[in-house]
Amino acid sequence: MNQLAERMRVAALSMSPEHMIDKFLDWLEELRGAMALAEINSLARNEARTKVLFD
Repeated sequence: MNQLAERMRVAALSMSPEHMIDKFLDWLEELRGAMALAEINSLARNEARTKVLFD
């Protein structure tokens, strides 16, 4: 989250408001994708642990 804020701060210094909004939306999509990937990885680890426990 801090990386996103820092990227936005740096970008805001050199972008028009319209371009800044577009970039912000792109970064939110990127963040959402990263969070989804982390959730998928967590679920996969939990499934592997469960399989080991019950095998």
